[in-house]
Order: sequence, then C-alpha cells, then structure tokens
Amino acid sequence: MKLKKSIAYFASLTLAFSMLSCEEDISADSQTANYVGLENYQTVELSDGQTVVAEGKILASEATGSDRIFNLVVDASTTHGAANFTVPATVTIPAGSKEGKYNVTIIGNSLVDGNKIVVGLEPSNNLNQTTFYGSYSNGVLSGVGSSKSTFNLYRPCASVRARLSIKFDNYPEETAWELYDSSDNLIDSGGFNAAGTAITGYAALGFADRSTFSVVKCLAPGTYTFVIYDDYGDGMYTSSTISGEYKMNNLNNGAALFSGGGNFGAFSEHEFVIE
Repeated sequence: MKLKKSIAYFASLTLAFSMLSCEEDISADSQTANYVGLENYQTVELSDGQTVVAEGKILASEATGSDRIFNLVVDASTTHGAANFTVPATVTIPAGSKEGKYNVTIIGNSLVDGNKIVVGLEPSNNLNQTTFYGSYSNGVLSGVGSSKSTFNLYRPCASVRARLSIKFDNYPEETAWELYDSSDNLIDSGGFNAAGTAITGYAALGFADRSTFSVVKCLAPGTYTFVIYDDYGDGMYTSSTISGEYKMNNLNNGAALFSGGGNFGAFSEHEFVIE
C-alpha cells in the first residue's frame, strides 16, 4: 500500500505582510491569525476490501497560545460510498503549532478508481478560509489549497494511470467506446451490450444529456488504440451550441494522450503511447 501525499505550503502570507505598513497591527488577534486551510489533496492507494487510514492536515498562518478546534464536514461532491469511510467531527491545531492532523478511515468496498472523499471545514464567521497555499504533487505545483481537502482513491498501479472522460451531447444513448492494446486485444469498453455486439449507450446506465462519464485505467507501457462510436452516425453533435467531447490524460504527469468530439461520423480512432 502506498500513500502519496501532496505537501501543502503556505504561500500568500508573506505577500499579505508586505502590504502592511510598519504602523499596522499584526498581533495574534488580527485577521492574519485566522487564516487556515486544509491540505489540498492526496492520492490514496488501496485494494478491494482493504482498510486504509489516511492522514489529513490543517494548516494555519499563525500559532496561538491555546488549542484550536475546527469542525470537519463531508462535502456533497464525495463519490465514495458513505458506508465505506469515516471522517472525524473535528480537527485540532495544538497550542504553539501551525499544523493539525486528522485520520480518515477508508474501506475499499464498492471501489471505483477515481472515487473521492472530500472533507471540508465548517464555515465560521471567525474563520478566514480565503488564504491560498501552493500545493505540490510529485514535485509539480498543482494549484491552491482551500477549505476542502480531497482524498482521491485508486487501486495500486505499478504503471501509468490514465483517465478517460467523455462529456455527452444530448444523446448519451448513442455513444460507445473500445480500448485495444498493440496486439489488437480488446482490454476495455463501454456502452455495449453484454456480448459486445450492439451499442446500448450510456443513457441506460443512468447518464443524462450533457453529463460526463469518467474512468481511470492502469496502463502498462506500450501502444494503444481508442475507438469511440456513435450509433446515429453524426458523432457527438447535437447543434452548433451543443456538442460532446472526449479526452484521455496521463495522470502521472498530466500529459494529454488524445482528445476529440463534435461530428466525427460513425466512429473516431486514436492511437497513443504510454511510456
């Protein structure tokens, strides 16, 4: 089991201080002392049925002389089943510290690669959550922290994780796809009947018009071919203002592997390489 944590760094406090004049009060009871933020995100690897305890962090701009307790909430954007994880009600930043820790217990039941648990800070009038923290993952600056922290869940992968995303037009029932390896072996597909002989599309799977389907695959180095189909023969095109699109990205380095959309006819094919 691996646990790759993004490391959150405090970034904007220096800028804020540089804008204060020498006469301005920057004591512990000033607004700067209320800047807090959660570690932006981390990747948690676990197998089906496995239980993992992931550590989250809360960071503050200033230390104080007493313990500070903050309420945690589970955000509605969470996609992992509620029965398969627990989040503590509070997190404490100890006296004299700028950092607090909390544990999220995660069970790999009904596990889907790319599922997430989003933990948030309960809003408070006395809590300034607008400060920004630079956040790093695998040495790459990836954005800013906020009042929410995301635990991204994946099965162990010794190779490359790649995410396929398909944003449908007004006819998700017409879309299907296949993924082949370099020997033309079918390694995955979606939107077909059980026999793989007819397109059943994604409306039957509960996807609404203009919704997005996403799946993460663990791919070994090699050459692959992705084929997307449209049962009606006009691609993912409804009108000049409503058009579907699709793409696959290498999650290890963020590189785009292929993309497309619009009116591609009955099918569109893309070859890409995992290195």
